[in-house]
Amino acid sequence: METSTELRSRAPEPARTLAPGARGYWAVEALGWAIPLVIVSLVAARGLIEGAGAPGALGVLLPVAAALVGLVGVAVVPGLRWRRWRYEVRDEEIDLRSGAFTVTRTLIPMARVQHVDTKRTVVSQLFGLAAVTIHTAAGRNIIPGLNEPDAAAIRDRIAELARTPDEP
Repeated sequence: METSTELRSRAPEPARTLAPGARGYWAVEALGWAIPLVIVSLVAARGLIEGAGAPGALGVLLPVAAALVGLVGVAVVPGLRWRRWRYEVRDEEIDLRSGAFTVTRTLIPMARVQHVDTKRTVVSQLFGLAAVTIHTAAGRNIIPGLNEPDAAAIRDRIAELARTPDEP
């Protein structure tokens, strides 16, 4: 009997990519945490500097480090995520590969799919994007950063493939 690792290694790599707009969408999402991070670090640095009476190394390094982390999160990570994200909807399974620094490969058997839906946030709509959420008894998996028409088509295809014929 083959193990799931052996079966997974035989499955071809998923080939479909996300919409190019996903990079910009993820960069805007990253601004949502990067800007507050820099603001908090500046406030903390000011407190450290005023408390010490002179600019200490920590008071200077804290906002610089926060700005660098924010810059990487906005400028680098979205591109890495986009380059690594792949998906494929096959008759028997959904194959997902994702990750910026650590790559995760997930195979979802169609027989396990309970329902599937699409999600569009206010920001994703500005980029013309949507996400497909695949629900199973074990949880959910998301294919983000899809063009809205593609997301609807993928949702419908998964729903069709996941249907089981009625038993008499």
